[in-house]
Amino acid sequence: MKHAIFITLVCSVLGACAGIGADNPPRPDSGNTVKVTMDDLNRLQGDNWQGTLSYLNYGSDKRSTIPVKATIKVLDKNGLLYAIQYPGEEQYNVKERLKLSSDGTRIDGYSITNREQAADGTLVLTTEGKGRDDNRPAQIQIIYSVAADRFSIRKNVRFTNEEAYLNRNEYSFLR
Repeated sequence: MKHAIFITLVCSVLGACAGIGADNPPRPDSGNTVKVTMDDLNRLQGDNWQGTLSYLNYGSDKRSTIPVKATIKVLDKNGLLYAIQYPGEEQYNVKERLKLSSDGTRIDGYSITNREQAADGTLVLTTEGKGRDDNRPAQIQIIYSVAADRFSIRKNVRFTNEEAYLNRNEYSFLR
């Protein structure tokens, strides 16, 4: 059971499932002016990221935390390759691509709704869009925090007819 949750989690955070962002087609007339470029993300490149994955197990409603490692490689002007490693559970290691839209207004099909630059230089990007979690339709919010020595991806979920987001999972890395 732990492994099924684990696979679903990796799939939902890294975009490995078919249909991620599929309900969020680009709309040229949307007026979205919040953008990102690969120049904003280049500082993530490297193979020495160590951290944790903290996730909500829907079966028990408890949070679990496991160690993770990552290698991130810039592929081109619109993408990064993530290689996530799960020490002790190598069969679940995964490689996925994070893709920016050509106009820089979307990450993995989700609209960038907010961009902030913290005083310490950390770039915080928030994306939102329709998706599925726990086999149910949901509004998905993913928050990327990017700095030269730290990086996180936080997935929040708001199910249909719910008012508040809940934190589904968070990858947190340091180097």
